[in-house]
Amino acid sequence: MPSSYTTGEKLRLAVLVGKAAKQSMAGDRSADTIDPRLKREVERIEQRAADRGEREVKALRAQLEQARNGAAAAKAAMRTSRGQDRAEARREMQQHEQTARRVERELRRYS
Repeated sequence: MPSSYTTGEKLRLAVLVGKAAKQSMAGDRSADTIDPRLKREVERIEQRAADRGEREVKALRAQLEQARNGAAAAKAAMRTSRGQDRAEARREMQQHEQTARRVERELRRYS
């Protein structure tokens, strides 16, 4: 599941993991000694990050679709035009393709 953590969430998770480690080391080895409030807070942070990640992936996929459609339209315009119009359509197609590649690279971060 894709997640997107903010800097504050990363710092808070680091603090909570440190507290949980300290509690774990101080308690009985055969029992779970970590405070349930810590676990709930970690789960809340992870859930928010997962929700944010899903929304970001959805938005990136929409941008990718839009860039691909723009590139296809520009390619069709390029093939049916001549001279200066053709060159302009080619530049537009290349811009859309570049945008699509950039969005694809960003989407790979979430896989």
